[in-house]
Amino acid sequence: MTDTMAIAGVTATTTIAELPWSDWQFWLVSALAAIALAAIVRPLLPSRAKKAACPGCGPSPAAPRTSLTVDGRRVR
Repeated sequence: MTDTMAIAGVTATTTIAELPWSDWQFWLVSALAAIALAAIVRPLLPSRAKKAACPGCGPSPAAPRTSLTVDGRRVR
């Protein structure tokens, strides 16, 4: 596979065989690019389950029921 790219009138051709497959820096940068791409694309994808309004927030515990009072007397 050959890619041709023209920048400012200069044409450069790169083949897959010319990539630095044995260079650890190539793999590090490639992994960081893949992680960054996943971080950018993931929020755009639809989720399968409803999530809480904030990360780490679980379901709210049942609020204690209180009785209604008017002028200090209980109303039913």
